[in-house]
Amino acid sequence: MNLRLHLLAAMLSLALMGMPAQAQQPGSSNPLGAPTPTNPQAETPEQAPTATNAPVADTRPLSGAEDIGVGLRTRGRNYVLPSLQIYAYGDTNRSLITMGETGTELEGSVTGRLAVQHVSRTRQFTMDYMGGGMFYARESSLNATMHAIGLSQTFTGRRWALMLGDRASYLPESPFGFGGFGSLDTGLSGVGGAFGMNLGSLSPAFSMGQTLVSGRGYRISNVTLAQIQYNTSARSTITAAASYGLLRFEESGLIDSDHRIFTLGYDRNLNRRDSVGVTYGVSMFRFRGLPQAFDDHFVQISYGHRITGRLGFELAGGPEIDKFKSSLTDSSLRYYWNLHSALRYRWPRSDMALTYSRYTTSGSGLLLGAQTDEIRFSASRRFTRSWSGSFSPGLSRNAQLEETTSSSVHYNTYYVGGGLQRSLGRYTDVSLNYTFQGQMNKSTDAAGVSINNTLNRHVFGLAVSWHGRQLEVD
Repeated sequence: MNLRLHLLAAMLSLALMGMPAQAQQPGSSNPLGAPTPTNPQAETPEQAPTATNAPVADTRPLSGAEDIGVGLRTRGRNYVLPSLQIYAYGDTNRSLITMGETGTELEGSVTGRLAVQHVSRTRQFTMDYMGGGMFYARESSLNATMHAIGLSQTFTGRRWALMLGDRASYLPESPFGFGGFGSLDTGLSGVGGAFGMNLGSLSPAFSMGQTLVSGRGYRISNVTLAQIQYNTSARSTITAAASYGLLRFEESGLIDSDHRIFTLGYDRNLNRRDSVGVTYGVSMFRFRGLPQAFDDHFVQISYGHRITGRLGFELAGGPEIDKFKSSLTDSSLRYYWNLHSALRYRWPRSDMALTYSRYTTSGSGLLLGAQTDEIRFSASRRFTRSWSGSFSPGLSRNAQLEETTSSSVHYNTYYVGGGLQRSLGRYTDVSLNYTFQGQMNKSTDAAGVSINNTLNRHVFGLAVSWHGRQLEVD
């Protein structure tokens, strides 16, 4: 409870600091198994850009803590936007992601959301909060609550910009392929980009990497970050970023972890659309109550291509060296490579996002560090004024680091989801949604005994969504 109070106090203090400046990219991924969010700020497909709603360029650096995107559809405004979703569904794994156990359970959830933005000449403040609960028809002991919040405070000067941010969540299960609430954006890593309206998605190196289905039980995730950017010339930028992340589990048997990361990067704009960059960083992974710990030093060479309002593409990769504080092998050093690529494209009626990442993570509570490969795709399409659809698959592979355990463990986790949505008016939508979630665990213990476990889960249901009128504020 003390940890939750400390997190809440930290987020509230950031929220009270003020109101920031530079507009950020709306999340381009669509919630898996959820209706496509309606953004009252976005122009309809029939609208042509005008002087007041022309897209705003995305100027975030390649070497920063957030992924680049296609830019905002409209210029920054001061607003408050509430929304509500009621979701009824069936879940074929009623014990909620328990290996080998099935049994369909009828469930429901109610989630509310509040988005706030305040923009001035030199500052911008953005907040997105979502909270609610899920309720079971027969297994009332499985009833759960959910809270997630994202905050961003930006200050800009003539040649510099400072960003402070926090992404926190309190969830009953892993966010990777989270199909029950119909609200979480599982197309992005953890809660880092879960809210999608104005908060950018965190680069994988800064996220807590929750890409494993780790069983039923509450978990707290929090990433607090600071980034400063200085323009050395009209085309060159130096960026330094630091963050502290934690992952805590209320259920026993899972591994609590801490993650600190520091990066320093240099970006160079080749022209209006193309840029290159180089980044050095160190990630420090620690596990509560355990002697295992390691530092991950990495270098990334980056390339970015942006067409405002249409395309955002980035490709970054390079070597990394892991130095282990307590190694079970003869060597305390291990050499890997990292890669992150992201493509986001926007048509008049459609949005698409495809990402692939290979990076070192804390192990999502099941492993003492892991090499993680992760690929996600999401697409949404407006067929007519009233009908739209979405499709979102994802796959991750997590391999236990050999230096931290005497056994060999590999997890393959995957999900596929989609939804069909119909507008019932300007502020109300109804949708049919489906999510499949699966995981295969292949492990070999110290004695050479092979163990395999498989999870298969289907979630299907009906959602009714309402969003209020965007309230303009001074």
